[in-house]
Amino acid sequence: MKKIFSLIISAGLFLSSLTIASRDNAVNAASESKVIALTFDDGPNTTTTNDVLDILAEYNAKASFFLIGDNINAESAASVKRAYEMGMEIDNHSKTHSNMSKMSAEQVKAEISYVDERIKEITGESAKFFRPPFIDVSQSLYDAVDLPFICGIDCQDYMQNVTTQERADYILNGAKDGVIVLLHDAAGNQQTVEALKIVMPELVKQGYEFVTLTELFERQGETPKHNILYSNVGKYPEGYEFKQELTADPDRIALDKNILETLGDTYAIETDYVSASGYPPVIALQKWSGTPQIWHTIQPFYFNGDKAVFLAGDIITALKQLGVSCSDLDGISVTAYTGEISLSNAKLLVKSKVTDTITGDVNMDGVFNIADVVTVQNWLLGRSSSGMKSWQAADLCNDGAIDSYDLCLLRSQLVQK
Repeated sequence: MKKIFSLIISAGLFLSSLTIASRDNAVNAASESKVIALTFDDGPNTTTTNDVLDILAEYNAKASFFLIGDNINAESAASVKRAYEMGMEIDNHSKTHSNMSKMSAEQVKAEISYVDERIKEITGESAKFFRPPFIDVSQSLYDAVDLPFICGIDCQDYMQNVTTQERADYILNGAKDGVIVLLHDAAGNQQTVEALKIVMPELVKQGYEFVTLTELFERQGETPKHNILYSNVGKYPEGYEFKQELTADPDRIALDKNILETLGDTYAIETDYVSASGYPPVIALQKWSGTPQIWHTIQPFYFNGDKAVFLAGDIITALKQLGVSCSDLDGISVTAYTGEISLSNAKLLVKSKVTDTITGDVNMDGVFNIADVVTVQNWLLGRSSSGMKSWQAADLCNDGAIDSYDLCLLRSQLVQK
C-alpha cells in the first residue's frame, strides 16, 4: 500500500498544474493522430530548398531531404546544415542521379559513399535511407546498397506542365496515415513551393503530423526491411477476423465482385507474397468492355515485405473516384504492380464484432499495461497522443473527462495488477 500511495502522490504532484480535460477534449484526444512523411529530391540548393524549409518551419513540420551529391557545394551545404538543425532528416539520392540498376556493384557503392561522406561532413551523421534515381531498381542494386529503399506517391512535380493546383491535388488525394509523399526541391521548382502553401494548412486541418522517415517507421511500429521499395508505412489493421480462404494462383488472386459488394466496407484482403521487384502486390480494377475502359491499381493499406493487407475503404474510394461500381468491373484481382510476384495464403477478413472495453486499455491492444499509462500521461501533458484510441477506458471516475486523478487511479491499478 505504501508503494501505491507513493505513486499516487507523486503523480498528483507531477500533474498538479494540469487543467481538467472536458468531455469534448477527451473525445478529440481519442481520434488517433495520423502521420505523413514529406520527402524532397534533387537538392540541395540555396533557393528552392530554403523556400521549402521556410514553409516547413511555419508549420513546425519535419521532412526528409534526399540529396544529389553533385549538387552539394560550399553554398548549398549551408541549406543542408539549416535543414538538419531544424530536425529534418538528410538522406541519399546518389552522386550523379543516373540510372543505377545496370551499374556494377563498385559503381553503385561509389555513388552512395560519395553522398554519405558529404552528408557526414555537414551533419555528423550518415544517411538512413536511399531513393534510387528514376525509381530504377534491380536485385543487383538492392544487393549493393545497404539502406532501406524509399519511393512514395508520385505527385509529378518534376514536370513543368503540371500546375500548382494539380500538384496540391496529388498530395491531398494521396494523403493517408503512413503515406510517403515524393516531391522535389530542385532549383527553380517554385510550383511545388506554392503547392505546399496550399496543402500544409489543409493537412493540418485533417489532423496530420509531419514526420521524418525514421519517425514514420517508429510511430507505425515497423522496422524497415531490405528488398522493399516503400511508398507508405501503414500499421497492421486491427479488428478483423477470418471469414474464408481465397484461391490464389502464384501470380494472381481473383476476387468475387458480388461478395465484395455484399460486404460493403467491412472486409479486408490479406495475402502473403514474395516479390522479385521489391514492390508489394496491388489490387487491379479492370474494365475492358464499353466505356470508360479502366485499369486502375490500389496500393495495400499495409505491407511488410512478406504480408499485404488491402482495406475495403480504399477500394470503395477508388471506385467512387472512377465513377463506377464494383459490379461495373470486368475483373478485380490482387496481382503484381511490376515484375514477378508469388502470392499465397490469401484470406478474406471481416470486421470483428465489438467487444467490451478493457478498463485502462486506452490503446485498445487487448491488454492494460504500462503503455496505456504512458499514453494517458503524454496526452495530459499535451504531447503526442497517437496511441489514444479509447478515452473511455481511462475514465475511471466515470465523469466524462480524463484528468490527473484518473491517471493516479490507472497507476494504482497497474501496480495492483
